[in-house]
Amino acid sequence: MANDDSPVKKNFRRIAPLGIMASVAAASHCFFTRTESLRASIAGSGEVAGWHDRLAAAGHALGGWPGADTARALATATPVLIAFFSLYWLTQRLPARFKKQAQLGLCIAALSVTFFGFYKTFRDAQRDIRDVRLLAPVDLLKTVEATEGRVFMNASALSASRLLAPTVVPRAPASEMIPPLTNSPVRWREEEHQSPFTAILLAVPLASSRPLVEMISSSPEWQLAQVDNQGLLYLRRSSTKKNAITVPVFSSIGDIALYDAQSAMVLHFLGKNKEARDLMSKARQSAPENAFVRTQSAILAASLRQWATTREEAESALKMDSTSTQARYLLALALLETGNISGAAKESALLSAIASDDPSALWLHARISREMNDPTNEITSLEKLLELAIKQNEEPTLIHIHLAQAWAKRGFATQALENYHAALQGNLSPKLRLELENAKSTIQSRSPQP
Repeated sequence: MANDDSPVKKNFRRIAPLGIMASVAAASHCFFTRTESLRASIAGSGEVAGWHDRLAAAGHALGGWPGADTARALATATPVLIAFFSLYWLTQRLPARFKKQAQLGLCIAALSVTFFGFYKTFRDAQRDIRDVRLLAPVDLLKTVEATEGRVFMNASALSASRLLAPTVVPRAPASEMIPPLTNSPVRWREEEHQSPFTAILLAVPLASSRPLVEMISSSPEWQLAQVDNQGLLYLRRSSTKKNAITVPVFSSIGDIALYDAQSAMVLHFLGKNKEARDLMSKARQSAPENAFVRTQSAILAASLRQWATTREEAESALKMDSTSTQARYLLALALLETGNISGAAKESALLSAIASDDPSALWLHARISREMNDPTNEITSLEKLLELAIKQNEEPTLIHIHLAQAWAKRGFATQALENYHAALQGNLSPKLRLELENAKSTIQSRSPQP
């Protein structure tokens, strides 16, 4: 039996600190990425979540944000530590002539993990948003908590409330009812008639809530009681609360500028374009070197179809943060809209490398491929989109239409007909249904008959 001075134990004492240091380095970024802690905790509070996210949510429940950070760190560090000591155990069972080289390789691997772990932490800490008020509708949820009665929330507001205001959740409709009610004012009116709402909280992103907002805005029953960077809160007219844009106090100029930039996007959604442009200009002037602000400015410009400004702002954001997927997407979109197809394809390829499963990036890549008359790459992107849509139980009709057209362009009649058939099962306007049926008939007439 090896004593305390045996070579095995001496080697272990020399190498073990490297494994511990590597695991700490790999997990250190968890304490400097509040954005990811929030995302994981919100996801973990939902009805369907992976164990990593559930662990983060449990950590938040026990110890707030430090608890969520620690839970994420443990989930990251533990596998690294286990892998290191498992590999060390294997090196001890190698023949003597290979043992030294294997241990040296293990040391190099541990040092590499340490270097890249601390580098990632430094990089993430430079660009992370720490204040949760810039990431979730914290203030709006506080107002809702102070109200009584039933509350309607869109999907993003409901997800955030599970973590940040769980007492509000029982007052809202079931999660499966949220999307259809948000998208259909008629169904929302029927639901509201059966069991009236006293408050309506709509958190960003707001695009899918537009039909509901248009209906509420024209209703004498409701007033826009609170607007901030993360959404809108409507209360019944019986409330004495006046319309207001709440402005919380932040500790840094960068946070104030980002708050203004985010608020500008909410104002733009409400149709207050002059106010939105003025507030965005103020944000840019306050923090001209802030990549988040520049990206928000590019989003506003794209919404207004100001493509030259979109490109300029996206390029500025990428100079400050070359890994920004949003800025890369906006640059590719601006290039496409201004006819620079080759430039758009180049940026889209870079985007695909870092956001291969992002639906917006996949749609853009498919569109660029169509413009370049490249149905093969278009089909690849569309099929990924179809997989995501099926997995997330989303409407796939539009994807099937584009797939049918792309397969037809490639000359594959069977695949084109299959997708036209699938698209015709969807909810289509009479005009579009007729167009698809005519396209399907044309392919059938040109296909060899058995």
